[in-house]
Parts: sequence; structure tokens; C-alpha cells
Amino acid sequence: MIDFIKIIIKELRPAILEANPLLDFYDTINLTTGEMKTTNRNGNKVTPSKNASYNGLEFKIYDTGTIAIAGSLHKYWNNGAHNYNDFNNEAVSFVLSDLKTKFDIEPEQCILKCLEIGINITPPIPTNEILDNCLLHKTKPFEYQKNSDEGKYKQVEHNEYIIKIYNKALHYKSKGFDIKTEIMRFEIKYTTLTRLKQKGIFTLQDLIDYGLHNFKDDVLNEWQNVLYYDNTTQIESLSKTIQKRVIEYSNPNYWTGLLNNKQTENYKHHRKQLNIITQKHSNKVQEMTAEIMRKKID
Repeated sequence: MIDFIKIIIKELRPAILEANPLLDFYDTINLTTGEMKTTNRNGNKVTPSKNASYNGLEFKIYDTGTIAIAGSLHKYWNNGAHNYNDFNNEAVSFVLSDLKTKFDIEPEQCILKCLEIGINITPPIPTNEILDNCLLHKTKPFEYQKNSDEGKYKQVEHNEYIIKIYNKALHYKSKGFDIKTEIMRFEIKYTTLTRLKQKGIFTLQDLIDYGLHNFKDDVLNEWQNVLYYDNTTQIESLSKTIQKRVIEYSNPNYWTGLLNNKQTENYKHHRKQLNIITQKHSNKVQEMTAEIMRKKID
């Protein structure tokens, strides 16, 4: 379930990594002046660092002596190639053991700064249909994103975390991978440590001790927080008045309009009505998807 992480390594001398033959460090310098790069493309100040990569993980040694690693542990397990397959507890243990063997990095040394927890499933209907019908998460609308590494996906950004939903099969098929089934990924990206600290998670070892399966409720709850319009709803079985209302329900602008006009109670009422209609007159895709998630995590 772990994917992207960003960690700070404590009690590890930079010289150990610098001397490692698996890491080829380079500096970012101005080729004209020979000066170290101190600002990024947006003009913001950055601390100069030496950089190296291995199997999808980026190693940084800052001039201050701080060591940071960022990247996907899931991709690391696949030699940096992909993260569309299953990454279970045994695979996580292998990766952590490999980091110890190759780089002398222990999980208790790894202070978490960012973490992605997610699950890949075979959905009950085509993934793109599910993405198109995920309208809001809580009260925020989903937006399509496109990234050269992550492909096309939907996300909602909250203060402490981001919800992402991907069509993993489509993304990696476009890269030449032979994938036979639909693959949907649902993911929580913790951008601050608040929620993790509440669980007693500060380091990578704390995360392992807590148990990845204990994120099951978090994943399922956040999926249920998705305002989902079920396109299997049998509209023809409804009265003309309800049909008109259901058509409105399928439009994310209807919901954001209620929220923008501060009609919170109206929003809650109509969301409840949508749930009732979905339960009675559809194949209950969101519920089916939750059950697949539940079984997959178990």
C-alpha cells in the first residue's frame, strides 16, 4: 500500500552515501559562472545539494549535511519501472532490507515528511467511467491532472492530504507495458504529518509497526467521502420530476453551485437523496468498489 515517500535520514554520515558505488552524485551548477544553483524555476530559494538516483528513489545530500530521499518504494521494488502491480507486506519488507543492505539505511532512521498510501484494484466497471463520475470529495470538486510520470488522474487537495484516483492500466499501456485488465488506483497522499502523528507514526519503522492494514478504514472512509454519480442508475424507472433531478445530480456544477451559494443544508439534503436513488435504482458501483477494496486490503 505504500507508494511515494519523502524522508529525512538521521544519524547517517553523507560520506557513506557519497562513497557508495550504486550512487552517482552530481551537482546542479551554472555552466557559465560555475556557481551552484540556489533558486528553482519559480525563482524560489533552494538549498544547494548533491543528487543521485537509484531504482526510482532520489537521494539528496544538502550542503547543510541533511540527507533526504524521495520517491516510490513500490517502483523501487520493480527496479524503478512501474507501480501498477501489487506491493504487499512481504514486498515492503524486501525493499527495507535492500535499503539496509545497499545503503546502510534503517527504517528507524527515516523521518517521514510525506507519504502516499494507496491500493490498486480491478474495478467493477471501466476505470475511466468511475473517474468521470467522481464529482466531489467531501465538498471539493475533483479536477483532472496530467503528469508525464503519473499519467492522467483526478485529485482533490485538502489542507493536510490529497485524494488521487488513477487509471493505472491506461497509463502504463501507453508506456508499452502488457496489461490485460483494468487497474484503478485510489490513493491518500499525506502532505502534512498531523494525521500520521495522531497514529504515532513519525518514522518509517513506526509506519511498519503501526501496520499497513490499519489504513484500511482510512482508505474506505475517504472512498465513501467521494460524491459519486452512478451512471448505472435506471433513470427510466423514475418519475419525470426525479429524472430531471437525477440529471442535475450528474453535473458537478450543480453541487458546487449549492456550496458556492452557501446552501450547505440543501447540499446535504440532495446528497442524501442521491444516495437513496443510487441504492434503489442502480448497480451500486461505489459500494461494489468499496467491497473490492476491502477484500484486496485484507
